[in-house]
Amino acid sequence: MRDLLIVEDEHDSAAVVGMILQPAGLAFTVAEDAYQALAILENNPTGFVAVMIDLALPGKDGFALLQDIRANAALSHLTTFAMTAYHTPELKSRCLKAGFNAYFPKPLDTSLFLGTLERILSR
Repeated sequence: MRDLLIVEDEHDSAAVVGMILQPAGLAFTVAEDAYQALAILENNPTGFVAVMIDLALPGKDGFALLQDIRANAALSHLTTFAMTAYHTPELKSRCLKAGFNAYFPKPLDTSLFLGTLERILSR
């Protein structure tokens, strides 16, 4: 199964990620915030191979969602990707140190994005 969960509160950004994923044959579900994402994952812990997490989510940010995923034994295996419009080299380093498997600044570079996903998900 190659389903991804996209956690993104901006509808346009979620649509862009979806448009990039579809031609690559990657199915996806969209959650609008961390709480909805956790509910989806907890109801179907084996239904997803990865979670794309926007860092600037309302209520609970992407780092807090990552901590929740890593702390849940049924979800801790999930590959997680950070994405943000507020890119800095320091933020990229912080994301990778926090445990994200990869980091993507917005706007997404399609070839880099898909290449990284393919490389990490095919392991």
